[in-house]
Amino acid sequence: MKNVFIFDMDGVILDSEKIYLDMNQKWFHEMGFNLPIHIHQKFVGISAKIFWNFLKTEFKLPEEVDHYIQLEKDMKFNTLSSLELKPTIYLVEYLNFLKSKNYKIALASSSLRKNINLILNKLNITDYFDFIISGEEVALGKPNPEIFLKVSQFFNCDINNCVVIEDSTNGIKAAKAANMFCIGFLNPNSGNQDLSLADIVIDNFKDKKIYEL
Repeated sequence: MKNVFIFDMDGVILDSEKIYLDMNQKWFHEMGFNLPIHIHQKFVGISAKIFWNFLKTEFKLPEEVDHYIQLEKDMKFNTLSSLELKPTIYLVEYLNFLKSKNYKIALASSSLRKNINLILNKLNITDYFDFIISGEEVALGKPNPEIFLKVSQFFNCDINNCVVIEDSTNGIKAAKAANMFCIGFLNPNSGNQDLSLADIVIDNFKDKKIYEL
């Protein structure tokens, strides 16, 4: 029985990927280089260290990778703090449905814990989640399955009972590497993500397929 639902945050709970892409594109321009959007979008859902190692090599950046990662973290938090945020349309209705069935709901995001807390508080949906895990709490980021396996360990449940909802290629790869059922969430603002490995694909949280699992 599918009774543990694991949500990604960026691009699923909040349509945030365009916020981050626009923020970084402006920053890259200020640093004097241009990263084409179609290449930038390939790094959606992947760890910051992999992304910045690529940028440092590709554009001969002068500082250490950790320097840029920290700056990006600060910029994301400040950007999110300054904006009015709204949950993805029909998300709250779906969360209410899951709660009515007494299913467990988890959030598994590569983001920082402080960003997760900020977003959930701004969206007023913190109390829906029985367990939250951030990218800081795993050794290996997506597409490694560690973050999803830690959710199943927390609930002491069989991986066959877990459903992962992801909008990125790397997130879906992580879910399938964990041998979990995966819903691919088609979000145009997340870029041209390959969702083909997902078990089903939806483009909104009113889709009857996700109510019939």
